[in-house]
Formats: sequence, structure tokens, C-alpha cells
Amino acid sequence: MESHIVSEQEMTNYMSKMRYMVVFPDKKVELFESLRHIQDAICIDYSTISKKLKKDEHTFIAKGTGYIFFIKKLN
Repeated sequence: MESHIVSEQEMTNYMSKMRYMVVFPDKKVELFESLRHIQDAICIDYSTISKKLKKDEHTFIAKGTGYIFFIKKLN
């Protein structure tokens, strides 16, 4: 079981590691540390995600499932 964040410093440390936000088709939002972690979760290659984000494109469709995802790089 994951522990909860109980201090501002813990939250700051946690968020400093999170680099990407992904909105799933069921409207669930998750934070990720890397494109490879996103790739494992949504079955879209990390290099494809990287290329589209560099073009300021944020909507992705998974081949095979047709699911639509929104990915945003966090500052």
C-alpha cells in the first residue's frame, strides 16, 4: 500500500520527479516520470510520443485499441 504525502516538502519532492501528465480515455489523470513509463501504460512507443510533443501535439491514438490519450509535459 502506498503511503500518503504528509508534508509540503514531500509533495515538492514528489512533483519534481513527475514530468508528464496523461489523461486516459476514462478521464482518469496520471502523472509519469518518463516517456518509457507512459509507453508501458498506454502502448504507444515513447519515440512517437516524444516526436509529437516536440511538435506541440498532445493527442495520441493507440493503434489496435483506438483509445485516445492526452499527454502534456509538465514544467
